[in-house]
Parts: sequence; C-alpha cells; structure tokens
Amino acid sequence: MLKRFILILSVVIVFCSLAIAQEEPRKENEESKETKEAVIDQSTEVAEDMKSEVPWNKLCPVQGNPIEDDTPTVEYNGKTYGFCCPGCDIKFASKPEKYSKNLSEDGTRYIGR
Repeated sequence: MLKRFILILSVVIVFCSLAIAQEEPRKENEESKETKEAVIDQSTEVAEDMKSEVPWNKLCPVQGNPIEDDTPTVEYNGKTYGFCCPGCDIKFASKPEKYSKNLSEDGTRYIGR
C-alpha cells in the first residue's frame, strides 16, 4: 500500500513539474517597454552631450571602480560625473540622487553599499 502511494505521488510530481516548466513567461507590458526605452534614449543623449566635460570624481558613483577617460559623463547638480563603464552612465542618469550619495565630498572615496 505504501509503495503504491509513493509511486502515485511520484507520478503526480513529475507531471506537475512538466506542466509548470511549459508555462509561458509573463509578457512585458508594452507601456513599460516604451518607458524603459525612453529613459535609455534620454540618458544616452545626455551622456553623449556631456562627454567632453572633465569629471570631478575619481571613482564611479555606481560601482565604485576607478573612472575611465573614454566613457560618457553626466552632469548633475553642477558637477560632471565620470564612470567606469558605458552602462553606469545610464544607471546614474535614471537615479542621480541615489548614486550621487555613493561618493565622498571630494569624489575620491566610494562610500555606497
């Protein structure tokens, strides 16, 4: 009796696992996609416009790595921020208030988490 129960339970678990594995992932809302694309486009434009500026910071406010000379820059609160890689400028432009707090007053120490 116990062997039959375990066998039936095993078969049910296998079929349930297969049913769950075949479910389609949730489709992203079209409005959400458009909003993300608009933020990325706007951030990229801002970053490209500010590329010629000399950054005041020595470390990336997003990741804490040393900044690179050839990456885009972003201006926020009268300061030009440099970054360690091209993706960090987009992240910073989306939430500048959050990431600007990650650097010390002189931009030489990363104090974020």
